[in-house]
Amino acid sequence: MDSAMLALRLYGKGDLRLEDISEPLLKDSSAILKVKATTICATDIKAYLTGSRTKIPITLGHEFAGDIVEAKGALRDYVGKKVVVNPNIFDGKCEYCLSGEHVLCPNRYAIGIDVDGSFAEYVEIPAQAFHVGGVLEIPKDLSYEEASIIEPLAACLRGQLKLNISPGDFVAIIGAGPIGLMHYMLAKTSGASRIILSEVDDRRIETAKSLGVKYVVNPLKEDIEKAILELTNGHGVDAVIVAVGSPHAQRDALRIIRKGGRINFFAGLPAGSEEVLINTNIIHYKQITVLGTSMQTPIEFRKTLELVASGLIDVKPLITHRYSLRDGLEAFSKSLKAEGLKIVLAP
Repeated sequence: MDSAMLALRLYGKGDLRLEDISEPLLKDSSAILKVKATTICATDIKAYLTGSRTKIPITLGHEFAGDIVEAKGALRDYVGKKVVVNPNIFDGKCEYCLSGEHVLCPNRYAIGIDVDGSFAEYVEIPAQAFHVGGVLEIPKDLSYEEASIIEPLAACLRGQLKLNISPGDFVAIIGAGPIGLMHYMLAKTSGASRIILSEVDDRRIETAKSLGVKYVVNPLKEDIEKAILELTNGHGVDAVIVAVGSPHAQRDALRIIRKGGRINFFAGLPAGSEEVLINTNIIHYKQITVLGTSMQTPIEFRKTLELVASGLIDVKPLITHRYSLRDGLEAFSKSLKAEGLKIVLAP
């Protein structure tokens, strides 16, 4: 491919540009995907606000689905296929990959973070993505838009598998943005008996309720510990998922967890706020398990696609806005204001 295409590129902190660039060239070690749907993620917003990327300028975007339109050699069989891609590329041979913990691979790199991403008409897919099971064919009855949400949902699934969410569990999710609501959907599917969301934004509270969330606590208006205890027969919750990058939210998690409970610090903290003062005696004496998760393995990615394709998880309500790539700057502005949930760009 040797003509021009439209792309949304980051040049530095607060410097996002819509411009024409050269289409990616087909190599022996890659395939070319025509992007059909890509969604804006909090990671893209963070990159915009900080200008932090290993490569600048860079085309952002790592949640996407589309059609393989060009490939060479062993990858030719993929041409014409409708696929979703795990943006994380693993070496597949290190001790972590061989033990199934691909996300810890020291040679991992990611589309849209380390190399050009999906906020463009076309994106290059390295052959290694195919080799480690990161390129999956989308069932015919699943839309490109739905498939573009597989990546963040798979990261949520990883977190919940590590937490071992089980039937009958009381679960609290701190943060009712897109990620918090994905966690809600997964916990519901796992059979959690009561799922409580903590959220401070009234708009997001109303959105959560419209999606079926019954129990919502606003910690700015009520004591979260007291409210959670009342909803859990005085015990606290079995599991807490911190789905917002806030030190205060992490401390709240320790206040509402029951003895022997599990906490997942799912959301990372902004630069400069990583060190959090907490009472570690709570962890010690209540014998709490605290863990962190991010990204997803190829197996978790596949399982998530199967969950959505089967109809067990309906991601369509998460898509609240749609824009053409040409209107990408406007879409990004809306996302910066936290208006709506998932915003889809269609080249």
